[in-house]
Amino acid sequence: MPISLSPADVYYHRERGVSMRLRENTFAKIMSLIILLLIPIILLYTLSIRTSIQVIKEEMHSLKQKDITYLATEIDRSVTTLTSLGFLLSEDIHIQQLQTLHLIESAYERNDERLRIMERLRLLNVSQRWDTQYSILAPANQQFVSTNTYLSYDLETVKKLLAPNWRYEEMTVQGFKQQRFVRHIVKPRNKLDKLEEAGIIVEISFPEEHIIKDLDTFKETGKGDPFLLGPDGRTIRNKSANKEMAGYIGQLVHSKELQPSSSNQIVKFEKSDYLVTFAHIETLDWYLVDYVPIENILQPIVKSQVLFYGSVTLLLIMSLLAGYLLYRNVQRPIGLLIRNVKRLQDGNYSARINVDPKNEFSYLFQRFNDMAAETERLIGKVYVEELRRREANVKQLQSQINPHFLYNCFALIRSLARLDKKESVMTLSMHLSKYYRYTTRVEKLTATLQEELQLLESYLEIQRFHIQHMTYRIDVPESMLSLEIPRLLLQPIAENAVLHGIEQYDGDGLITISGASSDGWNTLTVEDNGVGMSEEALQKLERDLLDTPDDNTGCALWNIRQRMLFQFGPEASISFRIRPEGGVRVQLAWPDKGQQQAS
Repeated sequence: MPISLSPADVYYHRERGVSMRLRENTFAKIMSLIILLLIPIILLYTLSIRTSIQVIKEEMHSLKQKDITYLATEIDRSVTTLTSLGFLLSEDIHIQQLQTLHLIESAYERNDERLRIMERLRLLNVSQRWDTQYSILAPANQQFVSTNTYLSYDLETVKKLLAPNWRYEEMTVQGFKQQRFVRHIVKPRNKLDKLEEAGIIVEISFPEEHIIKDLDTFKETGKGDPFLLGPDGRTIRNKSANKEMAGYIGQLVHSKELQPSSSNQIVKFEKSDYLVTFAHIETLDWYLVDYVPIENILQPIVKSQVLFYGSVTLLLIMSLLAGYLLYRNVQRPIGLLIRNVKRLQDGNYSARINVDPKNEFSYLFQRFNDMAAETERLIGKVYVEELRRREANVKQLQSQINPHFLYNCFALIRSLARLDKKESVMTLSMHLSKYYRYTTRVEKLTATLQEELQLLESYLEIQRFHIQHMTYRIDVPESMLSLEIPRLLLQPIAENAVLHGIEQYDGDGLITISGASSDGWNTLTVEDNGVGMSEEALQKLERDLLDTPDDNTGCALWNIRQRMLFQFGPEASISFRIRPEGGVRVQLAWPDKGQQQAS
């Protein structure tokens, strides 16, 4: 019946609509004004933050360059000292006597002179901060003195390692191979190509461990992750260095994407920016490299930035809260009404508005609650009537005998009798009588799980006579056998597994019925290893389970779900899953009221 409004009602609603639009418009204007006031503050702070970040980056560039230059200078000074000592040794008059050591007739005096030279070398080594190996060779008389007593005269090895300038080579010290920096001083210098004719050859070498210790000490102060980069791309890293990062920087330098001549450069590695600093060690012709994540440098500013934006957000929230007082008596009630109407539209007929704004919306909310209650009552009435009709259908189905199934059983009995298989005939007849005795009982709508499993066992035994390659397994805890469940709850599911899964399957078919009771829930699972179904078919089956079936569609699974909901409540469910190894798993689940109350 159409609803007619009086002129007064029309005017009232029109005025209320205008008033609502005015309120919404006023609220929007106030919120816009607050936002416009906050925008300049945010822009000025953002500009200030950017300036601060730029200044900090410049200062950090300068500090990092000073730190790494200092370490490079210390290493260079130590190497320069070793070089100077090498030249002093080559000019030392006592060292020069090694060339004429063979002219001393007394073996004791020759050994004593050798010991004096060796002691002089050791004193030089002790006076330095690095443990250095000094070796003196006199090729003319094949005399040799070294701080390493394990070494002996070997001019061929010296020829292979000959380094007028410092070189990074692998050397054998006390039977172990080490990476060392080595340099040779030949006197006279014009005998570099003819070492056999040289007077004195001074070999100075020190292990890379000394440089690694300096790098570790530098890193312990929290100043980065330093390493040395050679002209050939080789690196000397501290003990806890990031090998991947050092290798990546070496690749960039080798490919000339990174120029060591530029002191500070930004490198991106694994989505993070790093400040890379170089310092040249002139004596070794290596570069000291250090890097530090930019985000670590800017962390204090980032914290300040987060604090500011948090304060602005809090200010905005308080402003919105103030504006909320303006619209709460109009916009909130309308939003509440719209949400509950949407709940009704989605099928939640228990939706109610329990808020009393104490204005004109109170009457509207009360009328909405009355309408929703009446709708829920009518829907519940229709639902109960439909459920009763379905239960009547179940009783009718129970009272009817499936002629096709019965004909097949009689034909099978006849065949077995003709083959004189009396035991099989008796077994089949017994299970058939149990099956129809149970299915034709209509006086009670529930049964114990044990009775249902006995029916299921009779049905599956009958099907085993038809399908020779089928077996089954029932594994249900004894504590669940006394549970009351709707009658014929499992048989339709097992029948689907037999007809649609196992019967069309070429291999050995297996149907498994299992149960479990834990955490306040009871579950029954029926699964087969048959042909299974596609994802599309599974989705269609789940959709059909939620829709009320008509006369042209099957209602067995829908009826199972409805009877479970009716007996166990809205938490009861039936679910389907495709087994990875083949077949379908059907699971029935409902809350165990007794266990929940006990807990």
